[in-house]
Amino acid sequence: MKYKEIKVSIPKEFAEEFSSLLEEWQVAGFYEILFDREEPRKSGEAIISDNTPIRVYLAEDDSASEAKIWVYLKAKAPEDSFAESRWIETKEYEEAYKEFYKPFSIGVFWVVPTWEKESWEQAKTNPAEGVPIYINPGLAFGTGHHETTRLVLSRLGSLEIPGKKVVDIGAGSGILSVAASKLGASEILAVDIDPNAVRSSLFNRDENGIPETKLRVEEGGFDHPLVVEGRFDLCIANITFAVLRANMDKIAALNTDHFLFSGVITERKAEFLELLSHIVGGGLLFETSWNGWELVEWKRGAA
Repeated sequence: MKYKEIKVSIPKEFAEEFSSLLEEWQVAGFYEILFDREEPRKSGEAIISDNTPIRVYLAEDDSASEAKIWVYLKAKAPEDSFAESRWIETKEYEEAYKEFYKPFSIGVFWVVPTWEKESWEQAKTNPAEGVPIYINPGLAFGTGHHETTRLVLSRLGSLEIPGKKVVDIGAGSGILSVAASKLGASEILAVDIDPNAVRSSLFNRDENGIPETKLRVEEGGFDHPLVVEGRFDLCIANITFAVLRANMDKIAALNTDHFLFSGVITERKAEFLELLSHIVGGGLLFETSWNGWELVEWKRGAA
Protein backbone atom coordinates (compact mmCIF):
# COMPACT_ATOMS: atom_id res chain seq x y z
CA MET A 1 0.00 0.00 0.00
CA LYS A 2 1.19 3.50 -0.79
CA TYR A 3 0.70 6.77 1.06
CA LYS A 4 0.98 10.37 -0.08
CA GLU A 5 3.36 12.34 2.15
CA ILE A 6 2.88 16.10 2.05
CA LYS A 7 5.59 18.23 3.65
CA VAL A 8 3.95 21.45 4.79
CA SER A 9 5.49 24.60 6.25
CA ILE A 10 2.81 26.99 7.48
CA PRO A 11 2.87 30.23 9.52
CA LYS A 12 2.54 29.48 13.22
CA GLU A 13 -0.70 31.46 13.57
CA PHE A 14 -2.46 29.02 11.22
CA ALA A 15 -0.95 25.79 12.60
CA GLU A 16 -3.65 25.14 15.23
CA GLU A 17 -6.50 25.66 12.77
CA PHE A 18 -4.75 23.56 10.11
CA SER A 19 -4.17 20.69 12.57
CA SER A 20 -7.82 20.79 13.63
CA LEU A 21 -8.88 20.56 9.99
CA LEU A 22 -6.58 17.59 9.40
CA GLU A 23 -8.29 15.84 12.29
CA GLU A 24 -11.71 16.75 10.88
CA TRP A 25 -10.74 15.44 7.45
CA GLN A 26 -9.53 12.19 9.08
CA VAL A 27 -6.23 12.00 7.23
CA ALA A 28 -4.17 8.87 7.75
CA GLY A 29 -1.78 10.75 10.02
CA PHE A 30 0.12 13.95 10.67
CA TYR A 31 2.76 15.25 13.05
CA GLU A 32 4.82 18.34 13.72
CA ILE A 33 8.61 18.34 13.72
CA LEU A 34 11.27 20.79 14.86
CA PHE A 35 14.37 22.27 13.28
CA ASP A 36 13.55 21.14 9.77
CA ARG A 37 14.69 23.21 6.85
CA GLU A 38 14.05 21.39 3.63
CA GLU A 39 12.11 24.18 1.95
CA PRO A 40 14.19 27.01 0.48
CA ARG A 41 14.72 30.02 2.75
CA LYS A 42 13.27 33.21 1.33
CA SER A 43 15.54 36.17 0.76
CA GLY A 44 16.06 38.06 4.00
CA GLU A 45 14.33 35.41 6.12
CA ALA A 46 15.76 34.79 9.58
CA ILE A 47 17.47 31.49 10.32
CA ILE A 48 14.81 30.67 12.93
CA SER A 49 11.54 30.66 11.03
CA ASP A 50 8.09 31.57 12.34
CA ASN A 51 6.69 28.73 10.27
CA THR A 52 5.55 25.39 11.68
CA PRO A 53 6.67 22.27 9.75
CA ILE A 54 4.03 19.54 9.57
CA ARG A 55 4.12 16.16 7.82
CA VAL A 56 0.76 14.94 6.53
CA TYR A 57 0.07 11.39 5.38
CA LEU A 58 -2.87 10.51 3.14
CA ALA A 59 -4.25 7.14 2.07
CA GLU A 60 -3.64 6.32 -1.59
CA ASP A 61 -7.23 7.06 -2.59
CA ASP A 62 -7.69 10.21 -0.47
CA SER A 63 -7.50 12.81 -3.22
CA ALA A 64 -10.21 14.92 -1.55
CA SER A 65 -8.07 15.71 1.51
CA GLU A 66 -5.10 16.54 -0.67
CA ALA A 67 -7.19 19.05 -2.61
CA LYS A 68 -8.44 20.61 0.65
CA ILE A 69 -4.86 21.00 1.91
CA TRP A 70 -3.71 22.83 -1.21
CA VAL A 71 -6.81 25.06 -1.23
CA TYR A 72 -6.31 25.92 2.45
CA LEU A 73 -2.65 26.86 1.97
CA LYS A 74 -3.42 29.00 -1.07
CA ALA A 75 -6.30 30.74 0.70
CA LYS A 76 -4.63 31.37 4.08
CA ALA A 77 -0.94 31.86 3.34
CA PRO A 78 -0.24 31.95 -0.40
CA GLU A 79 3.10 33.74 0.04
CA ASP A 80 4.28 32.35 3.37
CA SER A 81 3.54 28.64 3.12
CA PHE A 82 5.44 25.87 1.37
CA ALA A 83 4.36 22.34 0.47
CA GLU A 84 5.53 19.43 -1.61
CA SER A 85 4.33 15.86 -1.92
CA ARG A 86 5.66 12.43 -2.78
CA TRP A 87 4.48 8.83 -2.78
CA ILE A 88 5.93 6.55 -0.11
CA GLU A 89 5.54 2.87 0.73
CA THR A 90 3.94 1.62 3.96
CA LYS A 91 7.32 1.00 5.59
CA GLU A 92 8.41 4.59 4.94
CA TYR A 93 5.09 5.83 6.34
CA GLU A 94 5.60 3.89 9.55
CA GLU A 95 9.26 4.87 9.95
CA ALA A 96 9.24 8.46 8.67
CA TYR A 97 9.20 10.21 12.04
CA LYS A 98 12.25 8.33 13.36
CA GLU A 99 14.61 10.50 11.33
CA PHE A 100 13.61 13.54 13.38
CA TYR A 101 13.25 11.99 16.82
CA LYS A 102 16.30 11.76 19.10
CA PRO A 103 16.68 11.69 22.93
CA PHE A 104 16.38 15.07 24.62
CA SER A 105 15.94 16.41 28.15
CA ILE A 106 13.10 18.55 29.45
CA GLY A 107 12.72 19.42 33.13
CA VAL A 108 13.41 16.32 35.23
CA PHE A 109 12.86 14.00 32.25
CA TRP A 110 14.78 12.48 29.40
CA VAL A 111 12.49 11.65 26.48
CA VAL A 112 13.96 8.67 24.64
CA PRO A 113 12.60 6.93 21.51
CA THR A 114 11.81 3.29 22.14
CA TRP A 115 14.16 2.11 19.39
CA GLU A 116 17.05 3.59 21.42
CA LYS A 117 15.86 2.21 24.78
CA GLU A 118 18.33 -0.65 25.04
CA SER A 119 21.40 1.42 24.18
CA TRP A 120 20.19 4.24 26.45
CA GLU A 121 19.79 1.96 29.46
CA GLN A 122 23.21 0.43 28.87
CA ALA A 123 24.92 3.81 28.58
CA LYS A 124 23.08 5.69 31.34
CA THR A 125 24.27 4.65 34.79
CA ASN A 126 23.46 7.70 36.95
CA PRO A 127 19.73 7.84 37.90
CA ALA A 128 20.14 11.44 39.05
CA GLU A 129 20.69 12.53 35.46
CA GLY A 130 16.97 12.38 34.68
CA VAL A 131 13.83 10.27 34.59
CA PRO A 132 13.59 8.38 31.28
CA ILE A 133 10.33 8.33 29.33
CA TYR A 134 10.43 5.83 26.47
CA ILE A 135 8.16 6.94 23.64
CA ASN A 136 7.27 5.62 20.22
CA PRO A 137 4.83 8.30 19.07
CA GLY A 138 3.93 6.76 15.75
CA LEU A 139 1.51 9.26 14.33
CA ALA A 140 -0.13 10.20 17.63
CA PHE A 141 0.42 13.69 18.98
CA GLY A 142 2.92 13.84 21.82
CA THR A 143 6.51 13.26 20.79
CA GLY A 144 7.63 15.68 23.48
CA HIS A 145 8.98 18.06 20.85
CA HIS A 146 5.98 20.34 20.66
CA GLU A 147 6.02 23.38 22.93
CA THR A 148 2.73 22.42 24.60
CA THR A 149 4.03 18.98 25.60
CA ARG A 150 7.31 20.43 26.80
CA LEU A 151 5.47 23.00 28.91
CA VAL A 152 3.48 20.31 30.72
CA LEU A 153 6.52 18.06 31.22
CA SER A 154 8.46 20.97 32.67
CA ARG A 155 5.67 21.84 35.11
CA LEU A 156 4.93 18.27 36.20
CA GLY A 157 8.38 17.98 37.69
CA SER A 158 7.56 20.88 40.03
CA LEU A 159 4.28 19.43 41.35
CA GLU A 160 3.59 17.01 44.19
CA ILE A 161 2.58 14.03 42.07
CA PRO A 162 3.38 11.00 44.32
CA GLY A 163 0.22 9.21 45.41
CA LYS A 164 -2.07 11.41 43.29
CA LYS A 165 -4.86 10.31 40.94
CA VAL A 166 -4.46 11.89 37.50
CA VAL A 167 -6.65 12.08 34.40
CA ASP A 168 -5.00 12.90 31.07
CA ILE A 169 -7.59 14.04 28.51
CA GLY A 170 -6.40 14.04 24.93
CA ALA A 171 -3.51 11.77 25.86
CA GLY A 172 -2.07 11.35 22.37
CA SER A 173 1.02 9.17 22.61
CA GLY A 174 0.54 8.90 26.37
CA ILE A 175 3.75 10.78 27.12
CA LEU A 176 2.22 12.92 29.88
CA SER A 177 0.51 9.94 31.52
CA VAL A 178 3.79 8.03 31.47
CA ALA A 179 5.52 11.07 32.99
CA ALA A 180 2.95 11.25 35.80
CA SER A 181 3.45 7.56 36.49
CA LYS A 182 7.24 7.94 36.58
CA LEU A 183 6.78 10.72 39.15
CA GLY A 184 4.80 8.44 41.44
CA ALA A 185 1.12 9.01 40.65
CA SER A 186 -0.94 6.20 42.14
CA GLU A 187 -3.53 5.98 39.35
CA ILE A 188 -3.72 7.53 35.89
CA LEU A 189 -6.60 7.49 33.44
CA ALA A 190 -5.60 8.41 29.88
CA VAL A 191 -8.30 9.03 27.26
CA ASP A 192 -8.23 10.08 23.62
CA ILE A 193 -10.90 10.10 20.92
CA ASP A 194 -8.38 8.87 18.31
CA PRO A 195 -8.03 5.06 18.26
CA ASN A 196 -4.48 5.43 16.88
CA ALA A 197 -3.60 7.51 19.95
CA VAL A 198 -5.10 4.86 22.22
CA ARG A 199 -2.94 2.18 20.61
CA SER A 200 0.11 4.43 20.88
CA SER A 201 -0.57 5.14 24.58
CA LEU A 202 -0.98 1.42 25.31
CA PHE A 203 2.28 0.61 23.56
CA ASN A 204 4.20 3.34 25.39
CA ARG A 205 2.71 2.34 28.73
CA ASP A 206 3.99 -1.20 28.22
CA GLU A 207 7.40 -0.01 26.96
CA ASN A 208 7.84 1.89 30.22
CA GLY A 209 6.89 -1.14 32.32
CA ILE A 210 3.79 0.48 33.80
CA PRO A 211 1.02 -1.96 34.82
CA GLU A 212 -2.47 -1.45 33.41
CA THR A 213 -3.78 -1.35 36.98
CA LYS A 214 -1.84 1.90 37.41
CA LEU A 215 -2.28 3.48 33.97
CA ARG A 216 -5.58 2.77 32.24
CA VAL A 217 -6.03 3.84 28.62
CA GLU A 218 -9.48 4.31 27.09
CA GLU A 219 -10.94 5.67 23.86
CA GLY A 220 -13.05 8.73 24.60
CA GLY A 221 -13.01 12.30 25.80
CA PHE A 222 -14.54 14.55 28.43
CA ASP A 223 -17.78 12.56 28.38
CA HIS A 224 -16.20 9.12 28.94
CA PRO A 225 -17.98 7.51 31.93
CA LEU A 226 -14.70 6.96 33.79
CA VAL A 227 -13.84 10.64 33.35
CA VAL A 228 -17.30 11.84 34.36
CA GLU A 229 -17.62 9.53 37.37
CA GLY A 230 -14.03 9.54 38.61
CA ARG A 231 -12.42 11.72 41.26
CA PHE A 232 -8.97 13.08 40.47
CA ASP A 233 -6.30 15.15 42.14
CA LEU A 234 -5.12 16.56 38.81
CA CYS A 235 -6.53 16.91 35.30
CA ILE A 236 -4.07 17.34 32.42
CA ALA A 237 -5.50 18.60 29.13
CA ASN A 238 -3.02 19.33 26.34
CA ILE A 239 -5.67 20.17 23.77
CA THR A 240 -6.34 23.04 21.39
CA PHE A 241 -8.22 26.10 22.58
CA ALA A 242 -11.15 25.34 20.27
CA VAL A 243 -11.70 21.94 21.89
CA LEU A 244 -11.27 23.31 25.41
CA ARG A 245 -13.75 26.11 24.75
CA ALA A 246 -16.31 23.69 23.30
CA ASN A 247 -16.03 21.47 26.40
CA MET A 248 -15.89 24.12 29.11
CA ASP A 249 -19.10 22.95 30.80
CA LYS A 250 -17.77 19.39 30.91
CA ILE A 251 -14.47 20.65 32.35
CA ALA A 252 -16.42 22.50 35.05
CA ALA A 253 -18.27 19.27 35.91
CA LEU A 254 -15.10 17.21 36.45
CA ASN A 255 -14.50 15.94 39.97
CA THR A 256 -11.18 17.71 40.41
CA ASP A 257 -10.04 21.12 41.58
CA HIS A 258 -6.58 21.14 39.98
CA PHE A 259 -5.95 21.54 36.24
CA LEU A 260 -2.97 21.78 33.90
CA PHE A 261 -3.97 23.18 30.50
CA SER A 262 -1.77 23.54 27.45
CA GLY A 263 -2.52 23.91 23.75
CA VAL A 264 -3.71 27.53 24.02
CA ILE A 265 -1.92 30.12 21.89
CA THR A 266 -0.94 33.42 23.50
CA GLU A 267 -3.52 35.36 21.50
CA ARG A 268 -6.30 33.30 23.11
CA LYS A 269 -4.98 33.23 26.68
CA ALA A 270 -7.05 36.14 28.00
CA GLU A 271 -10.24 34.66 26.56
CA PHE A 272 -9.39 31.25 27.99
CA LEU A 273 -8.72 32.64 31.47
CA GLU A 274 -12.03 34.49 31.37
CA LEU A 275 -13.86 31.28 30.45
CA LEU A 276 -12.19 29.43 33.29
CA SER A 277 -13.07 32.17 35.75
CA HIS A 278 -16.73 32.39 34.74
CA ILE A 279 -17.51 28.71 34.09
CA VAL A 280 -15.06 26.60 36.12
CA GLY A 281 -14.42 29.01 38.98
CA GLY A 282 -11.23 29.38 40.97
CA GLY A 283 -8.04 31.14 40.04
CA LEU A 284 -4.69 31.02 38.31
CA LEU A 285 -1.89 29.23 40.17
CA PHE A 286 0.86 29.39 37.58
CA GLU A 287 1.37 30.40 33.97
CA THR A 288 4.23 30.37 31.53
CA SER A 289 4.68 30.38 27.77
CA TRP A 290 6.96 29.05 25.08
CA ASN A 291 7.10 30.27 21.48
CA GLY A 292 3.55 31.59 21.54
CA TRP A 293 2.01 28.66 23.43
CA GLU A 294 0.64 28.94 26.96
CA LEU A 295 0.62 26.70 30.02
CA VAL A 296 -2.15 27.46 32.53
CA GLU A 297 -2.27 25.85 35.96
CA TRP A 298 -5.69 26.47 37.48
CA LYS A 299 -7.26 25.57 40.80
CA ARG A 300 -10.76 25.88 42.14
CA GLY A 301 -10.76 27.57 45.51
CA ALA A 302 -7.77 29.71 44.55
CA ALA A 303 -8.27 33.44 44.19
